[in-house]
Amino acid sequence: MSPEFPQPAQIADAAPRCVPGPGGVGGRRALPLVAVPVRNEAERIAGLIEALGRQTFLAAASAPLPLVLVFNNCTDASAKIAAEAAATQPGIALYPVVVDFPPPCAHVGSARRLALDVARSLSPRSDEAVLLTTDADARPFETWIEANLAAIAAGADAVGGQIVGNAAEEAMLGEKFLARARDHECYAMLADQLTAIIDPIAHDPWPRHRHHTGASLAFRAQVYDSIGGFAALPTREDLDFVSRLRAAGFRLRHAPEVVVEVSARTVGRALGGMADCLRDWVDMANADRPHLVEAPSAVVERARLRSYLRSGRLEGPAGDQDLASLLGIAAHEWRARRGDGSFRAFLVERFAPDEPDAPASVPVAEAIAELTAHLAGYEDIGHAA
Repeated sequence: MSPEFPQPAQIADAAPRCVPGPGGVGGRRALPLVAVPVRNEAERIAGLIEALGRQTFLAAASAPLPLVLVFNNCTDASAKIAAEAAATQPGIALYPVVVDFPPPCAHVGSARRLALDVARSLSPRSDEAVLLTTDADARPFETWIEANLAAIAAGADAVGGQIVGNAAEEAMLGEKFLARARDHECYAMLADQLTAIIDPIAHDPWPRHRHHTGASLAFRAQVYDSIGGFAALPTREDLDFVSRLRAAGFRLRHAPEVVVEVSARTVGRALGGMADCLRDWVDMANADRPHLVEAPSAVVERARLRSYLRSGRLEGPAGDQDLASLLGIAAHEWRARRGDGSFRAFLVERFAPDEPDAPASVPVAEAIAELTAHLAGYEDIGHAA
């Protein structure tokens, strides 16, 4: 850890250790630990703590749920309000960390990494601990922890939760925005359903969703340790983490039953975050600009490439340096990936990764019709078989 970061061992040294609750990891009782970055969330932080205090998981837990909040360069009363809210929640054990990062590091990536490092330090056993992270303006559904632990107990190494917007706040953004959001959700669901058919993944079958952001991620501590934790990136620290864990061969489940509600504010705390996206959508909708999305042909092409890479037909003989060189992969990494079983997953992330900035070139209605036709074609094949 860089010198400018507080050391988790120093912060949490006097903290009581987490004790088991329901669920299990590798045959052992699970130890959930929640880590959240906070920046000037005086209006919303109490709501998060209250939502965590209502978790169904707590009914059978033998001790309060550890909640690490990193107050990142806050200039409001977030820390005070959080302490007051936690005092009313007997099911929550609050571990507050107040830090002023230097300007280059004063962003969500630094705060989330520190929060997770502190949470990780609260459990000495990596085979028991499950780390969960969300955002300070979020409201996890009451079954959030329980559903995450169930998915991990069923074999997932990590779980992405479904993100839904606060309906009342979204309504205030206007009917044009709502229509745009509905169309985009329909397009995204169809694209993912088609992807699941072309490139089926045993540990992440349909039905599923497509979200794996910092608003709802859970993962085994062993995963966190293995890939070196979160990188302190100013943006998309969550997507980077997920890409690295998938490339290492860990199993990510997009569990529909894991749900978190987030605010629909258009002035956020993280550069390039959801608030910025919503503001852009509102502006485009109100200006009646065309709603363009990634071409379905590109979605299909990426899914087919992933299926091909996952098939292992590129693996070749051990030590095939010519093929490694052709693909731009160092020979030592080629051998290591083949040896630890992560080779196919690594190829997918290397050559067919998610593309959050994919060019938007097709009107959404046209894309929905094309995806629907693709899906109908697969259904026809299924009926014929």
